[in-house]
Amino acid sequence: MTPAVKHLGPDETLPTERHVAVIAHRDQVGAEKGYFFDSAGKDHGGSGPFDWRLSEAIERAQQFARDKQISLVVVRTQRG
Repeated sequence: MTPAVKHLGPDETLPTERHVAVIAHRDQVGAEKGYFFDSAGKDHGGSGPFDWRLSEAIERAQQFARDKQISLVVVRTQRG
């Protein structure tokens, strides 16, 4: 099963159904970064080794979703 990927703006609400959330942001030099978490858990924020290039974060989130049989990955820009 390949999970669907849905992109949301920073003010859009995450879905209520279980999903893997990818939170996208820019680092200090302007590079797009991201981290992910399972919506059934808690968002601990991305830091250190868990804050990847955005494309890698999305790929890892998709693999995590496949492994856990979660059908949706949501990519959202971090709120201000």
